[in-house]
Amino acid sequence: MITKAQKEQDAMLRAFRAKCRFRALVRQARANSYWLMESEDSYDGVDDVKRRVEQAVRAVRAVKTKKHRLTISDKVLLCKPAEERTATEQQYLNRIIGGLKCFKRYPDEVKKKLAAVTYFKYYGPGRVIVRQHQEAHALYFIVTGDVTVSLVSWDELLKAPQSTDVGIMHPGDMFGEVSLLHTIPRTATCTTVGHCELLVLMKEDFKNVLQESVQKQWDSVKKAMSQFTYFDGLDEVARREGCIMAKMKTFQPNDVILGDGIGMTNFVYFVLSGHCQMIESLQISAVKYRDSVRYSLYDPYIPTQESDQDFEAKYFSAYKNKEAVSQETESESSTNVSSLSAPLQVTPTRLSSSHNPDSKLVRQSSKISDDADKNTIDRADPESTDDATKGVPPNLRTYFMKVCEMSAGATFGFGESMRDRRVVAAARVACMLLPKVWLLQKNTTNIWTRVQRYLERKIPTKRQLFNEFVSARRWQKYREQVVSEVTSRTNTINFTSIHDVPYYVRMSEMTDSCV
Repeated sequence: MITKAQKEQDAMLRAFRAKCRFRALVRQARANSYWLMESEDSYDGVDDVKRRVEQAVRAVRAVKTKKHRLTISDKVLLCKPAEERTATEQQYLNRIIGGLKCFKRYPDEVKKKLAAVTYFKYYGPGRVIVRQHQEAHALYFIVTGDVTVSLVSWDELLKAPQSTDVGIMHPGDMFGEVSLLHTIPRTATCTTVGHCELLVLMKEDFKNVLQESVQKQWDSVKKAMSQFTYFDGLDEVARREGCIMAKMKTFQPNDVILGDGIGMTNFVYFVLSGHCQMIESLQISAVKYRDSVRYSLYDPYIPTQESDQDFEAKYFSAYKNKEAVSQETESESSTNVSSLSAPLQVTPTRLSSSHNPDSKLVRQSSKISDDADKNTIDRADPESTDDATKGVPPNLRTYFMKVCEMSAGATFGFGESMRDRRVVAAARVACMLLPKVWLLQKNTTNIWTRVQRYLERKIPTKRQLFNEFVSARRWQKYREQVVSEVTSRTNTINFTSIHDVPYYVRMSEMTDSCV
């Protein structure tokens, strides 16, 4: 039999639970107010014209940018518990999730399973999503917004823990899979930069749906790292960090991998398969002189080669000019002072005349200054005329030369000069990309600095390529002369004429001869 006191206690407990649920609902509504307010954008009235115009402009921009966004109904459906979703809702979510950037890497079967178990989460600016050394409970996909990745390490100098930002993730990236895959605590802290929308996959669902495909990706990165002896000295923790930071990319033939504003300059490229080539553009001017052609390299970024006389004139001419100017001014001042002092000594009675001597001094000093200005202008005129005449040389043409060819096992992007250069895929190329900052942090044996210096020493410079170009043109001309001399000494009758040569061959020869 339930007593009156027990009834009152149960009533108080129910009231307390209801109050807690209400508070949780209010907190959840306030936390998700950013995307809940999107419902105001769907205005169907006719009174507020300004609002309808703004809505139409947003729709046009969305179509132009082709930006796929989740609507408020999609987000509400993704917040619904997985066991309560119907088959129709799962099919709809499969169609919606399949168009997201973060799920394009998975096959259709995996997408279908993910649509049934993923949840929508929103985090405001500056919110910590996962914290380092904590237990892992979920996997996260970024739909919109950016997330900063930071590591907390112990500073021996300050004797305190310090947080260091190691990277930033953008829409389409995934994080949190390492801790779930290896059953270890979180290896980094992830904090939102602004308003961030995520899709969450819980730990149990990850084991059932995504662990197999993620394990394959992980194994492919580990296999790629094992192809290079640079990573043999890394421990298991460093290898795990490398697998997290690595990106796998595939390039089709004639695709620009790096250069011309394409590619990621803060990443180092490791070629896994295929071969690519580095191509450099040269601007060469060809001028005909008598029976020969003179070539000159035009590059406004590098200075011309200077001799010993040019070096002396460049770095010591200012000192010599300064001495010459000081001697000229001293001689002029001495002559002017003597000319001014002479009339004063000869006729001292002129001080009482109507002519003021100060006016004469002013006229003499102005004359001296005018002469000095004239001298400085005369000295500056040649330099100004030389600068005015400098420009683009005539008959300037652009040539593309293959600098080097890289196959499987090669690396590039360490910081070598890429001015007027680009790396182009000659065949289907698979590359592994690792952040340059992370590699420098793991530069225990100074291997990456040595690789960079090796590349800078082995890759030919622009001047070396130009010399090779000139020698090739001279050899081509010499070969043509030898062939013409040999053929002219023969007495055999040959009825072959220039018209028997294909037209496209003649066009290429005419183009080369014009140069």
